[in-house]
Amino acid sequence: MRIAVTTGLLPVPPTYFVVQHALELAAVHDFAVFARAARVGDPDVGIAIDSVVPESAGSWPWRMRLAVLAGREHARRIRSWGPDLVHQHFATWSHGAVSAAAPLVTTLHGYDVVAAESRARTPLAAFHRRSIRRTIERSDRVLPVSRYLADRAIAAGFPSERVQVHYQGIDTDWFTPGEGPTDDRDAPALVFVGRWSRAKGLHELLDASVALQGRTPHRLRVVGAGPLESAVRSAAAAHPHIEVLGSLPRAGVRQALRGARALVLPTQLDRGWREAAGLVLLEAQACGVPAITYASGGAPEMVREGETGLVVPERDTAALGDALHSLLTLPSTEHRAMGVRAREWVVAERSLAASAAQLDAHYREVVA
Repeated sequence: MRIAVTTGLLPVPPTYFVVQHALELAAVHDFAVFARAARVGDPDVGIAIDSVVPESAGSWPWRMRLAVLAGREHARRIRSWGPDLVHQHFATWSHGAVSAAAPLVTTLHGYDVVAAESRARTPLAAFHRRSIRRTIERSDRVLPVSRYLADRAIAAGFPSERVQVHYQGIDTDWFTPGEGPTDDRDAPALVFVGRWSRAKGLHELLDASVALQGRTPHRLRVVGAGPLESAVRSAAAAHPHIEVLGSLPRAGVRQALRGARALVLPTQLDRGWREAAGLVLLEAQACGVPAITYASGGAPEMVREGETGLVVPERDTAALGDALHSLLTLPSTEHRAMGVRAREWVVAERSLAASAAQLDAHYREVVA
């Protein structure tokens, strides 16, 4: 089957999820990836990406703006390739996908559902609302990445009979346990990986870590970048146990996860947005590292509470501190057992191999 994987903006990293299922199913189907604008920073991405707006057009912010004008050419390229099925990522930027005259599968990732719920206050918001309406009309199957997002999508107008949850798997052959945090016996490490923003709850993690340090010595390693950079660096300057690692390549992220006692992602409500899934929670657990997250959005669906990690009430910083203390002080045998359970669960239920098999079944049902 010839399958066109389509999207609007495709920066890789971090959006590996757009191409990973195509790579996993490459022996079964013929895939081509089409984006209005792409930024490929990983030379090992493994698949060619057709980008209407070329890298020579300028900076990434400028190419993102030009993508609004690229819809007609994007649609032409998709149609010219002659797909048997189109798989669109995000209900926004969907003109090319809905114009392809082929069965359409659409994966919802979160921002698109927020846009569907919101009033169109700007020309770009109105543009996205039009795309979403056409996606709702044309999609033969809609695949939200969590039960939380599925419920929200149905409430926003996506037909319930076409909506089925499809958890995005992670590569459990890549994210594997390492030798463990052998250098952290005196000060075990917690790690945060993600955008440095209030939506990801990094500000609350910094506060909880500082409050806990006197009672339970530890290190907090912060991976990523974002609008809270000034706050992160100020906290690190005032509290030496906070280590700023910044943006890391995929291998560096894996190394940071492997060296941690726990991954912490206190993701939370911010301007109508909640985490749709939180794949880094799965990546950590695949490395044998328990995860701590808030009971917010789809994040709790990525952890088996009490078995592979801990889920605490959203924005309850006292409970967050208690969860950090709990995993930092968990006896090593119990911690190892939790890590083993975490990896076993992700391999069985949230691996890329399992997710790809489920997606292949969706493809075959839609074209049948």
